[in-house]
Amino acid sequence: MEHTSRDTVPVYGSSGLPTSYEELVRRSLQGSIFAHRWWLEAVAPGMHEILEIRSEGGFHAGWPLVYCKRDGAKHIFMPPLSQKLGILVAPSDAKPAEVQSTNQRLATELIRRLGEPASFHQNFHENFSDWLPFYWHGYTQTTRYTYVLEDITNLEVLWKNMRGNTRQNIRKAQKLGVTIKDDLELPKFLELNRKTFLRQGRVPLASDDLIYRLDQACCANAGRRIFAGVDSQGRVHGAVYVVWADNTAYYLMGAGEPDLRESAAQILALWEAITFASSVAKRFDFEGSMLPQVERIFRGFGATQVPYFTIRKEPPVPTSLRDFVKAAIKSRWSRTRRTVAGGFQRR
Repeated sequence: MEHTSRDTVPVYGSSGLPTSYEELVRRSLQGSIFAHRWWLEAVAPGMHEILEIRSEGGFHAGWPLVYCKRDGAKHIFMPPLSQKLGILVAPSDAKPAEVQSTNQRLATELIRRLGEPASFHQNFHENFSDWLPFYWHGYTQTTRYTYVLEDITNLEVLWKNMRGNTRQNIRKAQKLGVTIKDDLELPKFLELNRKTFLRQGRVPLASDDLIYRLDQACCANAGRRIFAGVDSQGRVHGAVYVVWADNTAYYLMGAGEPDLRESAAQILALWEAITFASSVAKRFDFEGSMLPQVERIFRGFGATQVPYFTIRKEPPVPTSLRDFVKAAIKSRWSRTRRTVAGGFQRR
């Protein structure tokens, strides 16, 4: 990466540039647990790459991408259980205007290196605030929301900042004799998780194999814990799966027994997860949800609503009947090939 004048050279402070991609993830304002190589390999083995901009001094930017190939074309997408990826840039002490100019150049160069994938869909970190280079290259953007507790070091403040009905639900579960245990085995959690999605008429967000692989990766490279609300009869009412790395804890998955939902055990389990997280991290990311019934729960814990970008680029819509017919034939032929191939693989 070249700079033409002293005014455009970023100032990286006494610590200088990150010397590795993993250090970039830890230090970048856009870094998250989802951007680490070990996480990508767990959720998308052999289907990820990282575009890098670096110099002799170290890493200026990195862009983790997860992709699949269909009919020889590359499709960029979000892997399961990964809320955000996007471009990561090295932290800088330069003036805000210079930081923005540098980051735009970095993003433009990374977009150039990406080329023209057949389709693109990626959620960016909430600290990635300038998507103009993508707009200039024909991408579109949708604003979504996550919910974050930026400082979980003072539990008394967190308790006071909760909505009243959230505190009532926590006390309700406690009065019903629900206690929190953190030794629930993963198979039991996955059983509850499947029941939750079945009740909602939805398919689980990830396969059991992927979750087992990710669980092992988290245990080896970061931290994870399952908090379960259990009654006096030993029944598990609800559970939450939390991971943490680089001073942030994340609410990754939740699960509940459909017939025992009224006990509010999952709310109690989530509060216990936050309480524990305060001992290993500074902030708690609920990962957000656009579903009203879920958003309401996260907001009830006093979390701050934080916007982030979902950036997309889709193939152009056919503008003529001839192009439309060709696209339809290609799509049907591709679907037939995948069906036949899948049939052979299952035999």
